[in-house]
Amino acid sequence: MSAPTPAVSKGRLWFNSFIMALAASCGYLIVALMSQHQVLTIVIAMASITLVLTPIFYWTNSRRARMGTPPRRRV
Repeated sequence: MSAPTPAVSKGRLWFNSFIMALAASCGYLIVALMSQHQVLTIVIAMASITLVLTPIFYWTNSRRARMGTPPRRRV
């Protein structure tokens, strides 16, 4: 029988979700810099991307934690 998976705190899930959303917005930063967008546009877009994606990533991470599915990692 396998050992039960340890519970993950909500704070850690929110932090991980925020970091994932921030990484996604950095992808936009690279594209925006190559396209020479205005700085204010870049800042607003990155904040919007982070704000929208954080709850989505939280939902997927909490669902994965509840199901006991380990995160995907390349070996």
